[in-house]
Parts: sequence; C-alpha cells; structure tokens
Amino acid sequence: MAGWVFAQTTPPVDGIQDETRALTDETHRQIAQELKLFREDLKCDAWITAASFTPAGVTVRRQAQTTRREWSGLRPAVLMAFERASNSSAMSFAPEFWERYPSTELVEIMQETRRILLDTKLTLDERLALATRCWIDRLRVMESVRLKQSLWIQRGEKRFALILVTALGVAAAIAAVLGFASRRLSARADRRFSFPDVHVGMRFGAAYGGGVTAEIKANAAAQ
Repeated sequence: MAGWVFAQTTPPVDGIQDETRALTDETHRQIAQELKLFREDLKCDAWITAASFTPAGVTVRRQAQTTRREWSGLRPAVLMAFERASNSSAMSFAPEFWERYPSTELVEIMQETRRILLDTKLTLDERLALATRCWIDRLRVMESVRLKQSLWIQRGEKRFALILVTALGVAAAIAAVLGFASRRLSARADRRFSFPDVHVGMRFGAAYGGGVTAEIKANAAAQ
C-alpha cells in the first residue's frame, strides 16, 4: 500500500522529489534548471527521486519503474531513484529510449550512475548532483549523435534519389537514341532497289553490249 501511494503522488514540477533533504537549496535550484533544459532539448520527461526508505518487499528498481510509468504514462521519460537507507539506486528509461539509443550505452549510464551514488567519499548532495549531470550529459551526446546520423541518412537518401533520377534520365535518352537509330536501320533494311529491264541491241556480238537505253529532252536544242 505504501508503494502504491508513493507511485500515485503528483510528479514534482521542477523534476526533483527529495524526501531526504540531502540537496542544498543552491544545488536543488541548479539541478532543477538543468533538468528543465534537458526536458526541452530531448522532448521528454526527466525526474530524480531521493527517498529515505522504500516499502518492504519493493526494490528501488521496481519503485523507479512504477513511479516513472505513473508519472510519464506513454511519454518518453527517464527517472533516477535513490534510497538512502540502503544506499541503493536505479534508473528507469521509457521504452522509447531503448528504441532511440543503443542498449549498451543505456546500460553503461545506469552502471556509471550507480557507481557515483555508491561513492561515500562524497556527500549525498554531491553524489546526487554529479550522478544527475552524468546521465544528462551522456544522453545529450547520444541524442546529438542520433540526430546527426539521421541527417546523414536523409542527405544520403537525397543524394541517392538525385543520382537515380539522373541515371534514369540518361538511360531514357540513350534508349530514345537507340530506338530512333534502330527504326532508321529497320526502314532502310525494308527498302528494295531493282534495276529495270533494259532492252538494247547487240554490239560486237555481245548481249547488252551497248545501245541507247534512254533519251531525255531537256529542251528543243538538246538531247
């Protein structure tokens, strides 16, 4: 019941739910501003929660998943949860994040965040701030790479389309020329030339040895 009540709470407006009071006012303000910019840039929800304890039988990982789903619904979101009693933490990414980015990199973010939050050499204020900035920076870089790759693909598609259209145009022109030449050759092949039968006299005993075959009058004085 306690876990259900926690999951049903209203998501914090500034993205931070700090029940431990570990964050100083200044750190809280800075992290809230960074989360705000992160949400605007990546078009997603982002929160961090710090609880003194979790209900019995509920792991921090399970609590992070339940809270993230309750707060974000179907929207893309990321949530980092920390539990002070056991000094344990977990991160929950919405399914869209697993589709956007390589799984190996998301797992690395989770491992790095956990490592920072386990470092007891730092104060809890420092750990929460450093861990939050770690996954914010990593996800920003990953999003930048994703957008660049998407742009390269779009440019490549445009270049391929241009090359394809040009190639098709050249092929059509060549086909037209070849078709025209083929028709000319075919027309010439169909022509028949026949010599007329010529009736001439004998000359020196040889057939067709000579004689007048045609007489053309150009004018009265010429033959």
